Amino acid sequence: MNDLNEILVKSIKGIKGYFKAELKLAALTFVLLCIGFFIIGVDYWGIKALGIAVVDIIPIVGSGIIMIPWALIHFLIGNTTIAWQLGLVYIIITVIRQIAEPFVTGREIGVSPLYTFISTAVCILIFGPIGALVGAAAAIVIKAIYEVKMIRESDSSEPKN
Repeated sequence: MNDLNEILVKSIKGIKGYFKAELKLAALTFVLLCIGFFIIGVDYWGIKALGIAVVDIIPIVGSGIIMIPWALIHFLIGNTTIAWQLGLVYIIITVIRQIAEPFVTGREIGVSPLYTFISTAVCILIFGPIGALVGAAAAIVIKAIYEVKMIRESDSSEPKN
């Protein structure tokens, strides 16, 4: 198999790992939302948490697409207590997810959490919000190229009988 095919196979494996990581992070978001919604007394907390966790899988958009307008609407109609509570739940899940993401993603794609974080941060700076996707993909491809290169170097350095 040539180098390009090996890189492609390893990249596809990494991308599968990335999606597995996203599902784990969505599950984490679901659990945190269930706890938060239950504590603040949101009706149908489990169903609402599930819906937001599903939306949270969408890169860049995430749970903020629902949580922020929901809190703002409550604030504007005078329900300031629930607005602040929803805002606090959103901040908590966002912070925990941002901390967990490099570790979970790194483990699933086989890249160090530090490298995953750096790759994502650099790509966000370069490409803006879409860099969150590009960063993980870049880490996967760079890892695949590095592995293929290391295999080739080790094969060429072995003595032939």
